[in-house]
Amino acid sequence: MCAAASNNTVQRKIALLIGNNTYNQSPLDNCVNDAKDLSEALKAIGFLVTTKLNLNFEQMDTEIEDFAKSIEPYDLVVFFFSGHGVQCNDRNYLIPCDDQRIQSTPDLKHRAVNAQRILELMCDKNPFVIVCMLDCCRTYSLPSVLKSKGSSATPKGMAAMCATTSTLIAFACAPGTVAIDGSPNNRNGLFTFHLLKHVTRPGKDIIDIVTDVGYEVAKSSKERQLPHVTYGPMPRGVCLASTQNEIAESNSRQGEHNSIFI
Repeated sequence: MCAAASNNTVQRKIALLIGNNTYNQSPLDNCVNDAKDLSEALKAIGFLVTTKLNLNFEQMDTEIEDFAKSIEPYDLVVFFFSGHGVQCNDRNYLIPCDDQRIQSTPDLKHRAVNAQRILELMCDKNPFVIVCMLDCCRTYSLPSVLKSKGSSATPKGMAAMCATTSTLIAFACAPGTVAIDGSPNNRNGLFTFHLLKHVTRPGKDIIDIVTDVGYEVAKSSKERQLPHVTYGPMPRGVCLASTQNEIAESNSRQGEHNSIFI
């Protein structure tokens, strides 16, 4: 039995998905497909989905703030980003498509989206559970190479993040590493490819989903890419997809209004 917010509460399932391909510095191939395909999968299991593609900084910032404002207590919330991301001073930044405006480290605070702040905005709304999935560990560097203090090396991938109560954070690969190049199906990144195989399975706990995804990514990459998951204290049995009957009822209630796709 999947966990529910309350016996007397109709639990909304809402999601914001962002996929960025059209970077000026280092364009990508699969991130828009990742967001589109996950959008369809989540719609099929009763989520109200907002999908945004190839956003500049102002658009990303606005969409995230608007989404956070829309969260209500007891919502089951999913945030997904596929694109470039970098770490700097132990903070993670999601890179918008107008990345030519980010010329040096100080620009990150004003021209990229702070991933920790996204979690804070969502947590402030007191939802039932937050699932944050970041498929943004590709090789990327700023024109002014990001250097960790006292080191000549460029920090790779994303930094570790602490999850609060009822929050799960899944990275496509371990902190400080980058995802391998290539696509198993010439459409999706490796992490999202395996995520799509599990996310719609009825009655499957979200922790079991990300565990299975991580294992399959590691196995198929011969451990060259190791996904990383962290979560705070969670209710037992949190499922993205309920039973088949509950999914059908949810889709019937939401009708044609279960997706905002741009």
